[in-house]
Amino acid sequence: MATRPVDYLLVGLGNPGREFKTTRHNAGFLFIDYLANVMALDQKWSTPPVFQQRVNLSADVKDVVFTYQKGSVTNSLRILLAKPFTSMNESGVAVKKIMDFYQITDPKKLIVVSDDINTLPGSLAIQDGGDLKSLAGQKGQESIGAILATTNFIRFRLGVGRPLSGSSMTIPQWVLGPFGRENKEMDLFAYLMNHTTQALLDFVQTNDLKLCRKKFTKSKKIPSNLVPTESLEYPVIVEGM
Repeated sequence: MATRPVDYLLVGLGNPGREFKTTRHNAGFLFIDYLANVMALDQKWSTPPVFQQRVNLSADVKDVVFTYQKGSVTNSLRILLAKPFTSMNESGVAVKKIMDFYQITDPKKLIVVSDDINTLPGSLAIQDGGDLKSLAGQKGQESIGAILATTNFIRFRLGVGRPLSGSSMTIPQWVLGPFGRENKEMDLFAYLMNHTTQALLDFVQTNDLKLCRKKFTKSKKIPSNLVPTESLEYPVIVEGM
């Protein structure tokens, strides 16, 4: 694996620390753990996903060769899953270290997953390019854009919505609060993680972002029969290096 170039770097954004574990702002971290477990089942790993705590990269990293079937042909991709353990506002520091270490020079190989207050709960937004204003409202995305000096990376933005109209809750209080059971919020986010997984796997296999956006972001219909969700935490093992 060491000699094979990385096909995609997939970074989930969040804040380290148990107190932030299931908050809306940690949607990216939650998704990476969920995706790693989906891959574990698909690739028939015998243990929960194992991430390496890479202090030199300021991130927990899992290096995966993901195999998939396309017609009668078996293909594979080398994908890095990463969760920076900088604060959210310093996410770009870790992303730059990872890209430099793995010699990833094309920003189109970077996919960043984060929460998005401007997208409805249960819905996915997909972006790339644009000006720096296109990153506004998500401090982790802003940090990455500033440090890489480009917006030409791919953003999968997971809708967490905003406080209800008339609420005294501020935006920081909202995003740093935990997903709740009211209005089926946990069920919606679990549905969204599944939906986003399908979108990501579709994209990395086709490399067609326009088609992926058309297939996975145009419909505003959310299933009425959401599966009840007891927890948004999925098992991973973190080992030091």
